[in-house]
Amino acid sequence: MSIIELSAGLALLASICSGLQALAVEYGLSNGEFDEDRSPALTAAVVSVAVGVTVFWALLFFRDVSLRDATVVKLLPFALAGLANPAAFRLLYFQSIDRIGARISAAVVSANPAVAALLAVPVLGESLTLGSGIGLLCIVGGGGLLHVTGATGAETTDIIADELSALNGRDLLAPLAAMGLLAGSFVLVKTGLENYSKPLVATAVGQTAALVAFGMLFVASGTSRHRVRIRDSTALLAFTLAGAFVAANWLAWFTALQLGSVVTVAPLSNLYPLVVVILSYAIARQLPRSPRVIVAIGSIVAGATLMQVT
Repeated sequence: MSIIELSAGLALLASICSGLQALAVEYGLSNGEFDEDRSPALTAAVVSVAVGVTVFWALLFFRDVSLRDATVVKLLPFALAGLANPAAFRLLYFQSIDRIGARISAAVVSANPAVAALLAVPVLGESLTLGSGIGLLCIVGGGGLLHVTGATGAETTDIIADELSALNGRDLLAPLAAMGLLAGSFVLVKTGLENYSKPLVATAVGQTAALVAFGMLFVASGTSRHRVRIRDSTALLAFTLAGAFVAANWLAWFTALQLGSVVTVAPLSNLYPLVVVILSYAIARQLPRSPRVIVAIGSIVAGATLMQVT
């Protein structure tokens, strides 16, 4: 196997892991038993972040990565980014999965490169290319097509069309906010990496900042501590698996980028909404019956990919 083939395989693995994360969270939220005063989404976020922190600091230890050149100033952008993603982002994303399902949530969140590109223009002084402009139009067009599909209420024998037909405008607030936080965190990380180019350390710091934020919340609020308690083993296992899938996603993504080019890695690593859709149809033992849904999600994925590689 060539290095290019290995890089492509790892990028595809990153997408699969990201899709499995969303489905694992959805399974835990749907099949776990929670008291009415608990917050399953908050529990899922905390458990998955704790798993990520453990994995990444273990990797830093076993790989003997030096932190001698790290300073508070250099690490601050990554810590701030961690408050946005994974802390706030994952909570909102998991709330969205609980409310409207993994498929639509993943499709909305995958449009984050559009917001990141728009933020990068004034913040980082970057410019929009023709490819980025076309990608933005693809994302907007795909989002519009999803809205039309949901508004018509047609083709309700399709699992995704059913979810879309049940949507209202407020249901999209959580995934849209998550998308914005994710995009903003990318800009912060990009800024930080210009002064400290160790992605693994950056990720570990961001994950740790998120866990510390959750810890401070629990110290300050007894209600939050109570709401995050979990006694259901099914949900706990699902949320732990989700954290493992997230860690595997990042590891595969970083390794793929080290071995191959962005042009090769970005399109494959951004296929996770389609992975979620394919796995969802497979689990339901159903073939897609709504071509518009597939075209819409494909358009969003294609647009996000264009904005990453151009």
